[in-house]
Amino acid sequence: MPIPDGLHLRTAGTDDLPSVAKLRERVGWAVHEWALRAVLDPPHARCLVAVDGADHVIGVGSGISYGALGVVGNMIVDPSHRRRGIAAAILDGVVAFLDERGCTRLELSATDAGRPLYEKYGFTLAGPGVSAVVPRQARADDDGAAELTDAGPTSLAELAAYDAPRFGGDRGPLIASMLADRARPLVVARREGAVAGWAWVRPDAERVGPLVADTPDVAAVLVGDALRRLPTARTVRLNFPAANLAGADRLRRLGAEMEPWSGRMARGAQVPRREDTIYGNAVGALG
Repeated sequence: MPIPDGLHLRTAGTDDLPSVAKLRERVGWAVHEWALRAVLDPPHARCLVAVDGADHVIGVGSGISYGALGVVGNMIVDPSHRRRGIAAAILDGVVAFLDERGCTRLELSATDAGRPLYEKYGFTLAGPGVSAVVPRQARADDDGAAELTDAGPTSLAELAAYDAPRFGGDRGPLIASMLADRARPLVVARREGAVAGWAWVRPDAERVGPLVADTPDVAAVLVGDALRRLPTARTVRLNFPAANLAGADRLRRLGAEMEPWSGRMARGAQVPRREDTIYGNAVGALG
């Protein structure tokens, strides 16, 4: 779809991050610099901005390819410029980029207002998600379920190989940026020396995610460790697919409250993945 007269689309750069952040704040969305930078990382990611004649950013959208899986996110148009076809023009560009990257499955998280646009592009509801809010007092007994260590740069290949069949795509570049982030520890769970799960602890948001684990007990140990690393947090939050029923049951036993949500949308055939191992989603597309 063409961009309206007087506007044009271009690829975003680091100089655009403050403007994109302001758009997110204007619609009440959180701003995390690591996630903003993740969508500027070529060749597997691209962020498009719609700008006016003075090069003011009035709309944004991004996509990240993880092999066959592509994720659309960060779709925002300034409220004063809506209903002009800007979002459709941005989505056209993002989808074209992901198609060029060979993505056959596209996923996103939609607001109620955005859902009609995505439906026009062939996206359908992909099943509910769940937010688990785990309280400060939760404790998971580590009865030999796992040995926990902080990951370092040398862990990248091992973690990426473990993660890909569970997540359904190659998050290697994203994991590399997490390993380089000193403010947010990446914790690895091992059993008999082999990776049994990993979690990224995010103090700025009081969240854990990504979190991938082979069993609910390993996931619970990682959540308990995150709470110990966040001594001022009253809760930690995890987002995961509702299909992970055993995981939800284990988190309830930690005292977690479950908040269902229904904004997951997708188009294209499902990629092989293990949703029963996913406890915390973070795909870097800001959706």
